[in-house]
Amino acid sequence: MEDPDDYLLIGKVVKPHGIKGEVKLKPYAADASNIPHYDEMLLRKPDSDEGLLCSVSRCRLTGKMAIIKFDGVDTCNDAESLVGNEVWVGKDALPALAEDEFYWHEYVGLQVVTADGRELGAVSSLLATGPYDVLVVTGRGHEYLIPARKEFIAGRHGDTLIVSPPDGLLDINK
Repeated sequence: MEDPDDYLLIGKVVKPHGIKGEVKLKPYAADASNIPHYDEMLLRKPDSDEGLLCSVSRCRLTGKMAIIKFDGVDTCNDAESLVGNEVWVGKDALPALAEDEFYWHEYVGLQVVTADGRELGAVSSLLATGPYDVLVVTGRGHEYLIPARKEFIAGRHGDTLIVSPPDGLLDINK
């Protein structure tokens, strides 16, 4: 299989659509607008290390789903065989971001240190809260929730994220 570190999980095939081999994809992202721009997708059963790299012949969004036609998947039976597959895209196919934007996968695993040198732990996940994302930092028996806003992110140096949380924020997170 392709190197899993080179791919991001974007959704799951939930059922066939029509009789010409299209499938319905349930996207995992809140904003699925990029899905029609991917030329290739890796299909993989959830508990398998094997995957199938498929070319996309067409894709459209409808409601909260994406309707995808893969090359070589031409019948309802072909599409049915893909149900349950996870759908992955290459990280190199992701759209470029503005300087102050980031993809969540770029922050998960980074070590987090305050601007004054206090080691907090590592980013274990992020939360979408609506107005802004929140870094979940775990380490040394604590969990810290730090808004992922530019006024609180002082910088990044390699695998270390430097944060400048407002006074008191780290204390209320204990």
